[in-house]
Amino acid sequence: MVDLGNLQAIVARSSAKPLLAVLLFKFGDASGAKSFLRQWIPRTAVGAGPDADGPAFHFLFSWNGIATLLSGHTDLDVAQGRRQFEAAFVDPAQAPDGGIATQLGFFDASAPAGWWDGKFKSGDIDLAIHIGFDTPEQKADCLAQIRQSAIGFAVQELVLDSWDDGALSGCRPADGRLHFGYRDGITAPNIDWQDVPAARASDAVDCREIVVGYPNSDFPTAPFKPGPWQEFARDGSFVGLSWLYQDVAGFNTFLKDNAPQVAPHVGPGLAEEWIAAKIMGRWRHGSPLSRFPDAPPSTPQLNDAFGYGDDPNGVKCPLGAHIRVVNCRDQPLKFANQIRFPKGPPRVIRRGFSYGPHLDGTVDDGKDRGIVGLFYFARINEQFYTILRWMHLTDFADAYKQLPNGTSAQDALTGNRADPKAETRFQVALAGNSSLTFQMKQFIRYKGVAVLFAPSVKALNTMIASQG
Repeated sequence: MVDLGNLQAIVARSSAKPLLAVLLFKFGDASGAKSFLRQWIPRTAVGAGPDADGPAFHFLFSWNGIATLLSGHTDLDVAQGRRQFEAAFVDPAQAPDGGIATQLGFFDASAPAGWWDGKFKSGDIDLAIHIGFDTPEQKADCLAQIRQSAIGFAVQELVLDSWDDGALSGCRPADGRLHFGYRDGITAPNIDWQDVPAARASDAVDCREIVVGYPNSDFPTAPFKPGPWQEFARDGSFVGLSWLYQDVAGFNTFLKDNAPQVAPHVGPGLAEEWIAAKIMGRWRHGSPLSRFPDAPPSTPQLNDAFGYGDDPNGVKCPLGAHIRVVNCRDQPLKFANQIRFPKGPPRVIRRGFSYGPHLDGTVDDGKDRGIVGLFYFARINEQFYTILRWMHLTDFADAYKQLPNGTSAQDALTGNRADPKAETRFQVALAGNSSLTFQMKQFIRYKGVAVLFAPSVKALNTMIASQG
C-alpha cells in the first residue's frame, strides 16, 4: 500500500554511509527559503534501494517551517493545517522543551534551558538537513556548498560552535560499537509496507506506526480527516531529533565499583560485562539476555526472535533493562495501556550516529561524546513521548509492581536520577528468589531535542512549488 518511492530513504531503510551530519536552519522569508530548498531537495535520497554514491540528503521540518513555506497556498490553508496536525507538533507548550518537559525526563542537567549549547531554542529550528557522506573530503565540500547557498538566500544556519563542523556530526562506528561498548544496529522493526494483515509475519509492524496518512481505529494518526492536509502528510513521518551526551568514564566507573558484589555469582572475569548486560538487556556484543542469560556466547547471536513472556520476574532479563523498557515485546501492559495500544507496545524506527572520541577507562577527559538519535514514528504523544515517559517511570506494566517501589523505577540506562520521587535502585533478580540491587547513576544527559516532520517526496515538491 505504501509507495516506498514516495518515502525519504531514511524512513524506508537504514543507510551504510559512514559519515553523517545534521545541519539546523531558521527561515527568513518564504521566498528565500524556497529558493534555497529548490537547490537541494532534488538530491533527496528516496525509496528502499541501496545507497547511491555521493551525499544522501534528507529533509526534516518543524510546523513553523512548513507553515512558512505553505503560507498563502490555495489548497493548504495553514490555519486549518494547524488544527488537523497532532497538537504535540503544532503547540509550543507540548513541544519537548515546553510545559511537558519534566514528565519526559528533561530537567536538572537535561533541562531545555541548556540545550543546543544555549545558542538557540528547539522552537527556532525550521529545518534540519540530515546528510550521509562517503568520505571526509566529500563532507567538507558538501557542507561548504550548503552554507554558501544558505547565505545567498538569507537562510540562517543555527550553528553549534562546540562542534568541529559547526553542526551535529559524527560517524557510524566501523566495529558497530557505541561509546558504552554496546553493539548498535542489531534490530529494526519489520514494517509491513504492503499493509496485508492476513499475510503479515508475526513480528511485522503495521506501517501506520511509522507513516501518517492512513489512519484507522487502531492507529488514529493525524491528520485524521480526509482532505488536502491528509494528502500532504501521507507517507511522511514524525522525527524525534535527540542529542545525548554519554558519560563514558562514569559508566565505566559504575561497572568497576559494582563488580565486587557480582563476582561471587559470576566470577571476577565476567562481572563488569554481566552488569553492563543487565543494564541493557543484551551482552555488549549484541546477544540478548533472554536467550543467553548466564554468559555471552563466543560468537554473537543476533536472532531477534525472543520475548519476555517466559520471564515474568526478570530472572533472565531484568524488568528495568533498557531494551525491555523501550520495547516490552510480549510482556503484558497494564490494562489501561492495553486499551491505548491494542496492537502492542509502541514501536519506532531508530536511526542516528555516534559522535566524539573513543574513551577507555574511568578518567574523564572533558571531551563531548555521545549519540545523535533520529527516531521515526507516526504519533508523537503515543509513541515518542510515551517511550520517554516509560524510560523515566516504569508504571506501564503490572510486572513492575513486584519490584520495591517498582512503578516509580526507571530505565537502568537512561533514567533521570535527579527526580526525587523516582526509585533509582536497580534490582536484578537471580535464580532461587535472590537478587542484587544497584544504586544507579546518571549515565546520559540530553543536550537538545526537537520534534520535526519528514515529508514525502510529493510533499517536499509541494512545499517548494512556485504557488504562494
